[in-house]
Amino acid sequence: MSKKQVNSATSSVKSTDFSGLPQPFTNGNTDDIPQPSQQQQPQQPQQLPEDLEDQSSVGSRHGHFKESDAGDGTLREDQYIHGPRLALCFVSLFLCLFLFALDQTIVATILSTVGNKFDAFENVGWLSSGFLLTMAVFIQPYGKLSIIFGRKWSMVVAIVIFEAGSLMCALASSMNVLIGGRVLAGVGGAGIQGLAFVILSEVVPIDKRPLGMTILSVTFAVASVLGPLIGGAFTTHVTWRWSFYINLPVGGFALAVFLYSFRPPLPKVDIWEELKQFDYIGTFFFISGSVILLLAITFGSSDFPWNSGAVISCFVLGPVLLIIFAIWNFRFSKNQIIGTDVITTPQIIASALSISGVYSASIVTMIYASVYFQVIRDSSAMGAGLHLLPSIIATVISSIVAGGAIQKLKYVKPWGVFSGVLAPIGAGLLSLLRVDSPFSKQVGLLIIMGAATGSQFQPAMLSAQIKAPKTPGGTIMTTTFINASRCLSSAIAATLSDAVYTSSLNNFFKKNIPKASAEVQQSLQSIDISNLMSNNAILRTLDPATEKFIKEQMMKSIQNVFYMCIGLAAITTLACPFVSNKKLPDTKQVAKVEKKKEEIEQGDATEAEKEAQMKELDAELTDSTPQDLPNESNKVETK
Repeated sequence: MSKKQVNSATSSVKSTDFSGLPQPFTNGNTDDIPQPSQQQQPQQPQQLPEDLEDQSSVGSRHGHFKESDAGDGTLREDQYIHGPRLALCFVSLFLCLFLFALDQTIVATILSTVGNKFDAFENVGWLSSGFLLTMAVFIQPYGKLSIIFGRKWSMVVAIVIFEAGSLMCALASSMNVLIGGRVLAGVGGAGIQGLAFVILSEVVPIDKRPLGMTILSVTFAVASVLGPLIGGAFTTHVTWRWSFYINLPVGGFALAVFLYSFRPPLPKVDIWEELKQFDYIGTFFFISGSVILLLAITFGSSDFPWNSGAVISCFVLGPVLLIIFAIWNFRFSKNQIIGTDVITTPQIIASALSISGVYSASIVTMIYASVYFQVIRDSSAMGAGLHLLPSIIATVISSIVAGGAIQKLKYVKPWGVFSGVLAPIGAGLLSLLRVDSPFSKQVGLLIIMGAATGSQFQPAMLSAQIKAPKTPGGTIMTTTFINASRCLSSAIAATLSDAVYTSSLNNFFKKNIPKASAEVQQSLQSIDISNLMSNNAILRTLDPATEKFIKEQMMKSIQNVFYMCIGLAAITTLACPFVSNKKLPDTKQVAKVEKKKEEIEQGDATEAEKEAQMKELDAELTDSTPQDLPNESNKVETK
């Protein structure tokens, strides 16, 4: 075992009562404990998969726990940074993620203004969809490219592309140019979103990550509040273009701080040789299939009927391309975009489903809670942002509490289960909102969903990283896969929610207009219902009876969206019991054991005596930091 390698170990929960939790918490599992490498015990090669026969040469080892190196020839320990540089690196990552998150929320406040400016209300939805589509599908390829070029320069390119897209939006002279800028910004945003957490996973060891993940994850909550406030202020007092101009100075500052603080060792690979081996075919099928499938959902929810040729063609072609990608990627590709060892690890899939369910539900509830406050309760965009503040505060507090508790106690899984219990309850409570709900109910019902969202990110990400493949680049590709799953599912959920809302609204109008008074029916004849979502100012021009009737139909449609969110949140409830049971490794304890191991290796004892002493140390480490929560479900894991 290399002296450069650092040891860590996993620990298990002491005496927590999980009797009320789902069946996967039953007793008796020992299969999930990672085994020593073949270099430690050459007489027992069956303890490791064949592709990990030389683990000691491909990753940093912490006793029973090991994380993979980056896959670019550098060691994991060489990536760690400390002190002021680490703090500055976090600041730069926070600012980059904040701009990315702010860009999504700030646009919602300028849709009506931009629609009026370019006389193109029918296309304003593409300002959000264009960004989400490209962002969702480019995250996974960024992970692979970052192994070739290094995380630093991949992140720099992503920031530059995002800034270029923002500048294009700020200078746009037409709706088409503005949409093009949003698409370009989405390509850069994918890299920012995906690589920020990859870089976090490299600059600090896994047992120090919960605090860092808390800092980065709350950026989305903060942006959700500040986005409407900043966008509303710019639109009202300056110009909507400043909603994009603001990204330039802040992004430039973040880029400068990032370049100064993050100075990892250069990749020790032949870049041109790696580029030759890059899976261009798989990338093409993955991106094109994902985009076409998302376009099918987007077209069906806004521009075309669901039974139109355009929608049906996209629904057929998209899945076909994704099937071709799967066959190519898992059967023929020599440099996979999504690794087989990632996709076949049950705990990683469970983590991806856990975070995807609650974040999809959270995104949709935030969107339609904002619609509720602006359309039903007649709040401004700034006022809607203030109404959402209690939910955001709950998200921040729960994220800080979960991160701090995981950092201190090393227990990861219970917080994910806690989120899985809260999420469907929070979504269900939101369905109780009515047109005339009192202020306390409007605000209070949002808190549970916020708490569920905040307490899920760290458990899902850390559980996946603990079970990440030990082959080079395994942690990077796993982290990217979790982020890509979250973003792709959120994009699909946001688009589907539009479809649910629009179809529900049309159905409620068809059903209830004949029951309305003659006065209301006459007023409705002059209204284009399709414009109500993007231009709710129409409601203020109507008589009180017609306005009340329309709001009642809108409220019922919003409730249907919240019902959909219950189903999304239930995915988390079902998946989170099956994530990894491992605790975070205690690297301080393992470092002492590893030092003793190195002394044993350099000693004069026989190989048999060394082996016996190594086993005693491993037993000591296992006893002091127990490995797993008991879980029968892990017995079916394929080794």
